Amino acid sequence: MKICGIISEYNPFHNGHLYQIEETRKALGEDCAIVCCMSGDFVQRGQPALADKRIRAAAAVACGADLVLSLPLRYSLSSAQGFADGAVHILHMAGAGYLSFGCEDELSVLSEVAQLISERELIKGTVYMMEKGMSFAAARERQLYGMIKEKAFVISKPNNILAIEYIRAINQQNTGMEPLGILRKGAGHDSPEARDGIASASAIREMARSGIENAREYMPRPAFEIYEKAESEGRLLNNFSRFDCAACAVLGAMTEKAFKDLPDISEGIENRLMSAVSKGRSLEEICTLTKSKRYALSRIRRLAMCAFLGIKRKEKALPSFTRVLAFNEKGRKVLSQLKEREDFFFITKPALAKRLPKEVYEEYLLEAKAADVFDMALDGYMSLQKGREWTKGPLYFPENGALPLDKL
Repeated sequence: MKICGIISEYNPFHNGHLYQIEETRKALGEDCAIVCCMSGDFVQRGQPALADKRIRAAAAVACGADLVLSLPLRYSLSSAQGFADGAVHILHMAGAGYLSFGCEDELSVLSEVAQLISERELIKGTVYMMEKGMSFAAARERQLYGMIKEKAFVISKPNNILAIEYIRAINQQNTGMEPLGILRKGAGHDSPEARDGIASASAIREMARSGIENAREYMPRPAFEIYEKAESEGRLLNNFSRFDCAACAVLGAMTEKAFKDLPDISEGIENRLMSAVSKGRSLEEICTLTKSKRYALSRIRRLAMCAFLGIKRKEKALPSFTRVLAFNEKGRKVLSQLKEREDFFFITKPALAKRLPKEVYEEYLLEAKAADVFDMALDGYMSLQKGREWTKGPLYFPENGALPLDKL
């Protein structure tokens, strides 16, 4: 069986995501199994998702994915490189022979850039420019321009940035995966305007603030119905007030050592963040006060979220587990082919997490804590069962039927 991976956030699942799945199947055949590695309750932009990972995984399988696996919290809140490394590794463990991703430029150009960004001379030049005060992204683009001139611009486009990191990760991990670039259609990344029936995920989240009904035309019907059900139960995170209050309180109580122990801390950024915490009255204001020409806002948001959720610096390592979130019959066949390993775990039953090796179990505890924090910020929190990471198993979509919405 052909297995193609897709790295995703599906925050939320929309018509552009459906287009990618359809184009992937056109390229690889209808029998190809689509396995998604999806970020959890908190996403790479350093913010909580619109809906919890079970809801988002259900929408993906309802719209054509066969199996959805979680990207653990640490990697979901990492840089583009860490995000790509973690997700590529999980999909490789799941047996993916292909990796499909959206991009704005041709695969040949992206592959050339992916090769260059790993070369020692480019890395040395990038570090040198950063020491002069440039941000990482600007420094690397400057170095690339000196090597490939006009092609360097591809690394400034949002989808290309991740696509290039995916290709780099495929190569560095020697996965043997074949990259499959799907040229983007419709609205651009973070664009406020829809085009060709496709709106960006950020635009849809903005629409959802005043009711998910406003986004109906930009979401496949099965996904919309799942989100509509979630909204009726108060399970969409449209109001950040409770979350914001809790985050500011936690950051305000942190010690200097705790800030220095955060992931991705370097160049004294912890000092700017500590200073901003003492002045800012909201999480966004804290991040804005920390931001500078050298430190991008997205990086600051991830740091602040790691601080709030208790994620500490860890020696570089690839993920050692993933949670199975949702699957259909084809996804079940993929799961049945997986071999037991001593260094990587597919968690299908939450109770099994307690039998994990100590270090892996500690990472799972981070996941469980983050899920509880996310749920506490929801309007419908009082009617939810606490501790879903310990009580909720994978969602199964029967071959000839839809998932009963009451199982969400």
